[in-house]
This record gives sequence, structure tokens and C-alpha cells, in this order.
Amino acid sequence: MKLQPRKEPRQARSRAMVDTILDAMSRVLVERGYAKTNTNLVAESAGISVGSLYQYFPNKDALIFALRERHSTRMLTLFEDVVAHIDASGTLAGDFEKLINALVAAHLLEPELNRILEEEFPAYNLPISQEIRQGFFDSIRRVLEKHRASITPPDLDVATFVVQRMMKALIKAVVLTGYGGVSPASVRTEILPAVVGYLTAERGEEEQARPV
Repeated sequence: MKLQPRKEPRQARSRAMVDTILDAMSRVLVERGYAKTNTNLVAESAGISVGSLYQYFPNKDALIFALRERHSTRMLTLFEDVVAHIDASGTLAGDFEKLINALVAAHLLEPELNRILEEEFPAYNLPISQEIRQGFFDSIRRVLEKHRASITPPDLDVATFVVQRMMKALIKAVVLTGYGGVSPASVRTEILPAVVGYLTAERGEEEQARPV
């Protein structure tokens, strides 16, 4: 299955065309779902010929891949902006409250599209580019480096991985799915204590001796 675009848009006109096509893909996908979405419908919604669409994207799955990349990039941009404005005097709990709020806001960008991309096309079927994954990882790691003296995990890379996965799973449950009998608001208030509790948990001497 070919997921990459046929060509990368370099000129402003081409980039505008790609955005128009992806906007149309988003509308059709949200309205009809994956099974009933096809390139003819996307081209019609975009107001272009299907031949023009094929100049950029070889098939429906390439469109979904590009749409997910654009959506994830927008989420990362919002998240990185929050991290960039965390000041030196912030506490561990205060900084991670900001990160959690930023991730919640990021997941609420185009919420219906986000729900479809997360539920119908999980990362193992339609992976996000390594560059975007690394962007989220690096942003969280910078905050952990700031608080190195007050957190207990001996390996910052492992701690970053655990915190990233923890926040993503819990925020996804709050924003996208939720669970019967448990209100999203109740889960939301438990994310910060869960993260801070992990980062400040007492550890044995053997764990503390591992290299940073």
C-alpha cells in the first residue's frame, strides 16, 4: 500500500491545493466514514477533478496518511508552544498541569476527525512520522530535565516514554472515549496526581544507581 504523496508541494499554489484536498478529505471522512469514502467524493468536495487529486495522492489511504500527519503536526505545534513558554520558576506539578491542559486542547483540535483517526486508524496500522513522535518526546523530556533534581526515575528517556504514554492514554480516554459509569471530568482530575506520583515515587537503591 502506497502511503506517500506522489509529489511534495513546493510552491504556495500547490500547498494551497493540497490543503484544499485534505480539508475535503476531512469533511468526507467525518461525514461518511472510511468505508464510504473514496477519491471521487473527495475531489467533488474539493471542487477539483479526480485527475487533479491523483497528481498529489495515489489513493485513499495516502490521503488519510497525509491528513493524519497534518493533524498531528498541528497538535505538536500547539504543545510545543506551551512548552516553550514554561518559565524557570514553575513547579513540577504546575508545569505538568500546563502540559496536560495542552494535550487536552490538542486532542480537541478537530475532535471528530481526531476520534476517527485514533479509533479507526491506530498508530500500528497508520504510523505517525518519527519526526512528529520525536517532537512530543523531546518537549516532555525538556520539562523533565528542568526538574531533574526533584524526580526519582534514574533514566530520563525511560521516564519520558512512560509519562508520554501515560498522559496520551488517559487523555484519550477523557477526550475521545470515556468509560461507562466514570465521568471524563473525574478521570481528568486524576491525570496530574498519576504523573507526579510516578515521577516522585520512592525507589530502591538499585533503581537509583542506574545511569541517567
